[in-house]
Amino acid sequence: RVLDPKSLAGETWRRWRHLITLFMLVVVVTLYFLVPFFLDRSYLNVSVWDPPARYDSYGHAAVLQGLVDGNLFDLDRFPSLTILVFVGFVICLRRWREERYLIPLAIFSMWLLLYFGRSTWGPLIDLLPMSQYLHMNRFIAGVHLGGIFLMAIGLAVPWRWAVSRARMWYIAVVLALTLLVLLPVYIERRAYLAENALGIRESQYFLALEDWELGALFGTLEQLPPGRVYAGPTKNWGERYRVGYTPINVLLHAEGLDMTGSIYHRYSLNSDVEKIFDDTRWDQYNLFNVRYVVAPEEQQFPDFVKLVQQFGRHRLYQVETTGYFDLVASGPAFAGGRTDFYPAVSTWLASELLSVKQHPEVLIGRSSQGTNRPLPLSAAVDVIPTVKASVGPSRGEVLSEEVGSNSFAAEVRVERESLLMLKATYHPNWRATVDGVETDTVMLMPSFIGIQLPPGDHKVLLEYRPRRLRMILLTLGLLTLPLIGLAEMRGETLSGWLARSVSARISNSPKHSGNSRRRQSRRR
Repeated sequence: RVLDPKSLAGETWRRWRHLITLFMLVVVVTLYFLVPFFLDRSYLNVSVWDPPARYDSYGHAAVLQGLVDGNLFDLDRFPSLTILVFVGFVICLRRWREERYLIPLAIFSMWLLLYFGRSTWGPLIDLLPMSQYLHMNRFIAGVHLGGIFLMAIGLAVPWRWAVSRARMWYIAVVLALTLLVLLPVYIERRAYLAENALGIRESQYFLALEDWELGALFGTLEQLPPGRVYAGPTKNWGERYRVGYTPINVLLHAEGLDMTGSIYHRYSLNSDVEKIFDDTRWDQYNLFNVRYVVAPEEQQFPDFVKLVQQFGRHRLYQVETTGYFDLVASGPAFAGGRTDFYPAVSTWLASELLSVKQHPEVLIGRSSQGTNRPLPLSAAVDVIPTVKASVGPSRGEVLSEEVGSNSFAAEVRVERESLLMLKATYHPNWRATVDGVETDTVMLMPSFIGIQLPPGDHKVLLEYRPRRLRMILLTLGLLTLPLIGLAEMRGETLSGWLARSVSARISNSPKHSGNSRRRQSRRR
């Protein structure tokens, strides 16, 4: 329907009011995820291994060039979908006063502007919530969503015109044009799916051939004492070590084994450090508690990596480590932001401090205050190489350890004051008790958990306890979820009620009441 400007403004406000109501309800439902994400932002890693465009996107010049070239919708094929997007865009632009054409135009334009990213908008993009942590290159999904609507309009309008003429040759011409435009898409997608199906069949074939060997390998790993498993780096031999098209480390992940060296995401602060894990150094195996190595028979390792058993072409090795716990020293302490974390930790990892188990304390997201204030984390690159590495007398030993689903327990004999380090990613939600008494934890390089222990025998328990806030948010979200359906069915009533409630609160506020009395006095 065509609306005059006044009616269009009223209709737009009604739509926006409904949309804002739905948005508020959706935000309440998703607070269970959003609030912890916001509270933990200081510990969220922005990976140095990711290209800058992942966080900043590509800028308007590259995005528009990709749109014109057809790469946004038709990479490496005839630009069929791109043509439909442009046709739909022109049609919507010419008929923007009609609601059905205005909405697709707005969706596509909004996401295209967001997809330009920080490279175009600079600090202005930081108005988006959590913008520093977003992968802005993924805004292309919104561009594709808007593009799908425009493609549909680009196809529908000619078809509607042809059908309205009620002549078969009009319909035949539009049908021919539709097939001509979409045929390249069909051919390319059919070839892609056929190639993908071939890869799946080949992987299934090779997995069936090695089913007994892999089953025996996985079963053996599950029966061995707890420890992390390493199956090569993401590059080099770990990338080439596959069954069909499937990397071995993916199969090990699927078995639920505790892995290191190859990870799907790098959200934790120490995940970037795993990228530079050196499989020739025992101290790094011990640091990450890499107790087991799975490798092809041709791969060579140092002597401390001992062969345990061979399963066909797969070899299982074992390394003696101190387990998930170790007694360590601290040394200098540093405070700063997460952007300075990786340079500091990578410098420490390459220094002699690791070999003598000196793990500097790190305070993330805190300023350096007090008389014994820590050094700036940004200075760690220069300070760490100057720290004297000394072994000293024995600190004691870890007598036993237990690994639970969300907990670790250990019995420790400490000979001199030390830090007991759990080789797991630090988070404030980890709670520690020593001999039944709750104890503070600290972050030790490379973002592991540390507990101060005096000499003597101790029983230590570390448990990850989510905030009570999460249960409150989950309950609130579950109670709010039905309101989204209600807002869709009774959107006008609900949004109107919210508008009247807000207006009433403003009217009853002291400031507004005072202004009303002054206006009435002036009228008198």
